[in-house]
Amino acid sequence: MPKKFSVTDKNKWLEEYENGKPEASIASDSSCDLRTVRRGIEEARRQRDAAAARVDLLKQAVLKHQERLMKKLNEILSTLTMPPRDWAVLPWDENGQSILRKTDLDMEDSVEDGASDDLKKSDVQADMIDHMLRQHLRGENLWKILARRDKAYSSHRLARIALQYKVVNLLEEETGFKLEARGDVTLPFLFSYTTGDLFYRMTLQRAFGDKRSDAWQDDIVVDPSGNSVKYHNSILAEVPGKADECRKNLLEAFRKMQLLADVTRVVNAYGELEEWTFKARQAVEEIRLLDLVPGVCKTCRRLGM
Repeated sequence: MPKKFSVTDKNKWLEEYENGKPEASIASDSSCDLRTVRRGIEEARRQRDAAAARVDLLKQAVLKHQERLMKKLNEILSTLTMPPRDWAVLPWDENGQSILRKTDLDMEDSVEDGASDDLKKSDVQADMIDHMLRQHLRGENLWKILARRDKAYSSHRLARIALQYKVVNLLEEETGFKLEARGDVTLPFLFSYTTGDLFYRMTLQRAFGDKRSDAWQDDIVVDPSGNSVKYHNSILAEVPGKADECRKNLLEAFRKMQLLADVTRVVNAYGELEEWTFKARQAVEEIRLLDLVPGVCKTCRRLGM
């Protein structure tokens, strides 16, 4: 009955052969046929090459896995930005979810802006990668910081919506005219996308410490015809025969806007958002500096890590 040789024996033959020992000498030392040695060497070579290929595939899989995790981290980082200080959440015209289309301050149901939408998952694969990243970073303070930042963002956003509505109310109450987005409505009226936007922005610029913003009031003028109020080349109001009174009331509305508690809430909410945005970016950057995402997930375990 032919003698059987183990995997260890065959690996030893391969090593000896590659180190220059003739096959005949290996066969003689092992007391076996030359053909047996040749088959054993070839078998050992195939197994070694297959093992090397598996290691290479595993390495590529791990690298690709890490690339996906780092990409997700980069996506999170890209959303951690601050909006402009004079940012208006709801548009002043009739496009989308306009400030003019809502009758109640049902702010919880209003649409999120683009920065927040970036954090939402667009497909199943994104959900899976997000889940894997959370498994890798289980226990990291990053998630608590991001949750606090999201809460600060939501509070800041709602504060701005509330201020937008207060600006609309003050403009309409002080002048007695409605804000409209179209010029084909019955006169008199205020243009929402010029008047609402201008007074909202200037109120916030002053609240954030830009005292130079007061000079803009001198550029609000009555058209020579006496039928409209303008700011530079923009028409703020179409009010035939009442332009002087409208201009005066617009400036009085601006004075009252500066006293609104909602303005202080926006400034304070902005400061809190800025603080948590900085902390969140710092937490993400600390992980990115490692050049790999630490920890393991179910995918890692399947890869034998």
